[in-house]
Amino acid sequence: MELAALLRCPTCRGKLDPEPQALRCVACQRSFELIHGIPDLRSLPPDAPRHGEFCLEVIRRWPTSSYADLWALFHQDAPDALRTIWRDHEEQAPQRGERRWDEILRHAAAARRPLPSGPRQLPAAAPPPPSADWRLSSPPCRLPSADCRLPSAGGRQPTESALDIGCGAGSALFALARRFRLAIGLDILLSDLLLAKKRFAEAGIANAAFVCASALELPLADDAFDLLNATDVIEHIGEPARFLAEARRVLRPGGVFFFNSPNRFSLLTPEPHVKLWWVGWLPRGWAEPYVRWRLGKPYRGKRLLSLGELRRSLRSTFGAGSFAIRSFAPRGRLARALTRPIEALARPILPQHNALAWK
Repeated sequence: MELAALLRCPTCRGKLDPEPQALRCVACQRSFELIHGIPDLRSLPPDAPRHGEFCLEVIRRWPTSSYADLWALFHQDAPDALRTIWRDHEEQAPQRGERRWDEILRHAAAARRPLPSGPRQLPAAAPPPPSADWRLSSPPCRLPSADCRLPSAGGRQPTESALDIGCGAGSALFALARRFRLAIGLDILLSDLLLAKKRFAEAGIANAAFVCASALELPLADDAFDLLNATDVIEHIGEPARFLAEARRVLRPGGVFFFNSPNRFSLLTPEPHVKLWWVGWLPRGWAEPYVRWRLGKPYRGKRLLSLGELRRSLRSTFGAGSFAIRSFAPRGRLARALTRPIEALARPILPQHNALAWK
């Protein structure tokens, strides 16, 4: 299945017809820009600027720049740390994607939910580029040689499509592209998507596509995806119930949605974004003034959920028997059985909740 067949207008959900460098909705006639092959389907007010100054610079440089060049542009304020950041973060992107996939497998097994299955061949990885300088000495897009097959799921047909919401530069998308015929990365930041597209193009991964859009208005067809993933997303969304409803809408019957949610009432760790203790225990209206008083910086665009809030949102959207929440899920049935009572008892105060929901 191609990306074009899945795209819809974010305003009216009408089908989109291709035009030169644009997509036009056949229902409401609204036009959406294509930027280096990435559809910009954000539903912004007509008078709102679509791209900031930095994004415009990335758009300008994209055709003639390598992934390493663009990545250095993103980190131009920290030139002395580039080598360390590249080694410790960028070169580990495929491995981080595999660790995310391992989390999905473990939580699906703990919930006794079969994942969509079907063996895929590894996408051809690009040959190592010449080591002209440190940025290219070790290509970040080489995929690990682990077996890419999924466990059997009762004779289902090979998987079709997966969606990574809030994909950023695409770490989790590496793992999804190895296992699905089409893996789509969606993010509201076009600059991150341009970086990700360059990275995947240089790696020779042809079955990954990118869409610029809001998680609250997914410009995608109903019942379109076998798997949804959202890494570190829900706490940045002001309307989590609407986000979950959109995710359920685009999920196929039998598909699964996996996401993590930092716990508002964690007793074991400080608030993960500002590293300040007890922020979540304050009334929500007090959190921003408290962080500004303690750290001298704003605290906006973050809304951590408690276990109770997360459970109520999932029950309202997916139904009482269609989700599971765990803070951790060890490998192996025996290990899960032994740790589950302790985990369930401590879950309200543990740092993070991992949710698996299905349709």
